[in-house]
Amino acid sequence: MKLTHLNMNYILWGKLMNSHSAEIIQLTGDINFPRLQQAITIAVNKQPVLRCCIKRKLLRYYWQPLPADTPIVIERCDYRGLSDDELKAKIASHTWCRQADYQAERLVRFYLIDAGNNLHYLQSVSHHAAADAQSGFILFKDIAKIYTALTHGGAVDDTEHKIENRDVGRVYLNKLPFSTRVRIFCRGIKAFLTKPDFAVSGLALPEPQTDAMRSIYTDALPAQLLPQLKAAAKHYNTSVHVLFVLAMIKFKQQFNGADDKLGFQLLDVLTLRQFAAENVSMSYDAYSINHFKDFYTDKPDNEVIADITAYISGLKHGKIFEDWYQQKLWVGAFLLLPEWLKTKYVAKVLDDKLRSNMLISNLGVFNFDSYTFGDAEVTDFFSFPNVGGPLRLGFFFCTFRGRLKLTLVYDARCFAQPVKQAVMTPFIQVLQQICQPAADTAADRADDTGLEKIA
Repeated sequence: MKLTHLNMNYILWGKLMNSHSAEIIQLTGDINFPRLQQAITIAVNKQPVLRCCIKRKLLRYYWQPLPADTPIVIERCDYRGLSDDELKAKIASHTWCRQADYQAERLVRFYLIDAGNNLHYLQSVSHHAAADAQSGFILFKDIAKIYTALTHGGAVDDTEHKIENRDVGRVYLNKLPFSTRVRIFCRGIKAFLTKPDFAVSGLALPEPQTDAMRSIYTDALPAQLLPQLKAAAKHYNTSVHVLFVLAMIKFKQQFNGADDKLGFQLLDVLTLRQFAAENVSMSYDAYSINHFKDFYTDKPDNEVIADITAYISGLKHGKIFEDWYQQKLWVGAFLLLPEWLKTKYVAKVLDDKLRSNMLISNLGVFNFDSYTFGDAEVTDFFSFPNVGGPLRLGFFFCTFRGRLKLTLVYDARCFAQPVKQAVMTPFIQVLQQICQPAADTAADRADDTGLEKIA
């Protein structure tokens, strides 16, 4: 199988950084390790890309089947007695402790962590060339189902999740009229060549070393915040995701203070699974694409919200393929370059495209109530990718059991205070401020209704 350019983007990025993503579920209860190993082995072997490594032939990269006896790395870790911060540091180190050797090993590995008091964490670490933001959750669904069947003597489904049309972007575009494809292609070239006409501001932080180390912080946000954000989204006729972007812009302005420059570059991720020609809901593969957009921020909130809403709505209705073509050009140029120029080329692309130093991704709702994990209970979930290059701070949202969770990925050397004080607390305050107009409107309506009833 040839790699799609969505796979190839992360081979390209891997020239500069460790392109890994991590998914972690917290389990309360006993875990039978041999049974877990068996469940993981079956689940991994159901996914074609996880039975392969990546080889190059001339100017193309291909998925090459691994020998059948290639091990699946499942490491057992005893972290009993560690503080929560120490535990999170260990989990982070698993993610970027080393690059994957994508020419010789499977592109996923696992850690079963014993945190004491009958609490375990199961962590998968995936190379982005194989995985997108939904892949880890998909794999965990299979592992849990198989582990439960093995525990209770049920039937185990080992059917391969085979996909015929993995290049979902190309399949989608081929269905469009030729004139439409030409217009999208031309706009993709324009995006490839165009630079913003204003200085994009980032976080005013000390310049980190090139070998930036990443840390994580994760916590559930206040219980009332998610319904407040949904009400605010309805008030502004937009989505909760757009309000996350607005909050990130306001946080950046607040953090930089008087030194903040006008303009903001959004770096976000969109899944192309919705554009697939077949059901890819259980396929562990890279179907996501990064997109970049420069916004003017010297506007009232309503106008900024309208701009972001229109942009993201357009992406979901097919405008994302301008970025698809743009990144196809990046990959094409990368493949044609001599080896000694590749790293310099990637550095130039990333320096141009990641100027804001901030990334956001809303991973969605993770429903672990729809199945069990043997006799143990899934009591928490969080996910994060490695944030590399010039990026210093990433915001990753997900919803677990009705609670909004935020995971921060950051370079600790960029912050004088602990990240909870420097980022988490002020960011929550920004979100609450964004929700306030909707709350005020609701209160006014309630008052009006009350007066009418009295009258």
